[in-house]
Amino acid sequence: MLAAALVSCRQHPVLPPLPQRRLANDAELAIYRLLAESTYVRSTGRPVAVVSYSIDSACAGAACAPLAERWGVDAPWWASVADTQRARSANAALLRHAGDTIDLHAIGQGHEQILPIETREIPVAESDAGMWGEFQYYHRGAAGLLRFSPVGFSASGREAVVFARWDCGPACGHTVVTALRADSSATWRIADMLLLSSRRPTSPTGN
Repeated sequence: MLAAALVSCRQHPVLPPLPQRRLANDAELAIYRLLAESTYVRSTGRPVAVVSYSIDSACAGAACAPLAERWGVDAPWWASVADTQRARSANAALLRHAGDTIDLHAIGQGHEQILPIETREIPVAESDAGMWGEFQYYHRGAAGLLRFSPVGFSASGREAVVFARWDCGPACGHTVVTALRADSSATWRIADMLLLSSRRPTSPTGN
């Protein structure tokens, strides 16, 4: 009996679900465009580059906090007392799909100030001001670049949460998590936003 069970286990291994690779749907594109336009294009007055595939959630090493903490969805911080369950549902959905690869190439369609770029075009971590200047030169003076996570939707589909990383120079950028709600006409609006980390240039005095 035991031998038969072991053979059965070998023949039918239990595998975790594979990450999906798919095109962003209409609701996701609407959310990505809203954040790119209202938060970055409008505030900088310049085009914004958006990486065409969702951000990689991988992080190795002892310094890496759990993903829920890194992406700001370890608690329903954006929920009122009445919708805590919906917030938890959206947070959980984001974590379930964190490893998926979402194709955002369509984000630039009809939006002259949003420039989809390939992963290979991202400035490397060690890029200096000159390299960033070159990046801007080849991307219509883009103020910086955005990388988005997949979107986590609540069970109702009317609440959503998404993580974003903004890079705008060798010592310029931040990470945020944004909660959104759909109104009666299915138009998305930003409900709340939490700054998770920020990088600023160091002053000559080191302060």
